[in-house]
Amino acid sequence: MADKKILITGANGFIGNRLMQHYKSQGIPVMGVDLLGNGDDIVEGDISNPESIGHLLADCEVIVHTAALVSNAMKDTDMWRVNVLATANLIAAAEQHRVKRFVQISSIVAYGNSAEGELDENHPVHADGGSYVLTKLASEHVVLAAQARGSIEVVIIRPGDVYGPGSRPWLIVPLENIAKKQFLLPAKGEGYFRPIYIDDLIRGIVLAVASPAAAGEIFNLSCEGYVTTKEYFSHHFHWLGKKGPLLLSTRAALIIAAVGSQVADWMGQLNEASPATILQLSTKNWFSIKKAERILGWRPEVPFAEGMQRSKLWAEEQGLLKK
Repeated sequence: MADKKILITGANGFIGNRLMQHYKSQGIPVMGVDLLGNGDDIVEGDISNPESIGHLLADCEVIVHTAALVSNAMKDTDMWRVNVLATANLIAAAEQHRVKRFVQISSIVAYGNSAEGELDENHPVHADGGSYVLTKLASEHVVLAAQARGSIEVVIIRPGDVYGPGSRPWLIVPLENIAKKQFLLPAKGEGYFRPIYIDDLIRGIVLAVASPAAAGEIFNLSCEGYVTTKEYFSHHFHWLGKKGPLLLSTRAALIIAAVGSQVADWMGQLNEASPATILQLSTKNWFSIKKAERILGWRPEVPFAEGMQRSKLWAEEQGLLKK
């Protein structure tokens, strides 16, 4: 990989920034793009207007597209504009500039919330889950259409529930809501959570970028099996010295979430504990990672207990565990 130039979108984000750090530590030429630059290796640019980063596209072989709105509460129009239309513009520009490979960071939500059991990459996708699910599906379609045109190699990564230091949805926001006594779990805490530690995901992405055999493939990068949502989020309560979590039926949780979203809307705020989030935390599916093992030689290496301990230490350093 030493001679490849890599461009990472969303380079200030949780996944994008960790990927930047990895490549820099290996001495591999890498540049990032985000709405805010750093005056060094992250350039200020808008992927919805690829001409703003045309000079970067002309000088890279691989794009890793991590930039996206990750939300179950934002407006549908905003989600569509960023997650789908911007992706379409970016990959069209990548084709024009003869970029060799486009790695799309999608999500396991592409399978939908109603799917059950162990799912591999051949399982049909389903848009039952709100704007985030729908726009992730649509963004996959955009890049697969480019692949069908035959002018660029495409790889799609579907990460599981990515946790670890810096994770907003699975570490920062839950701790904030627990501290405010605004956290509950649907399905009585028996929904399935599929944790993948951030370092394991980064290794998988790096392998997908470099492997010739990855071209044209879709990969689940997740843990083996699952833990229940109660098991996962109980750690957060323990770190804060609180009892919990509050376990409700999915129906009751949906009612509370709908009311909370309506109140937030009236106040001009966002309620990430929306009905879509409730359904996501009620799912009963997990993911086969055999394809990633076979083609990429990838398996998760960070044990769940170790990943949670690292997360706790980071949260302490950030002052998130004040009791």
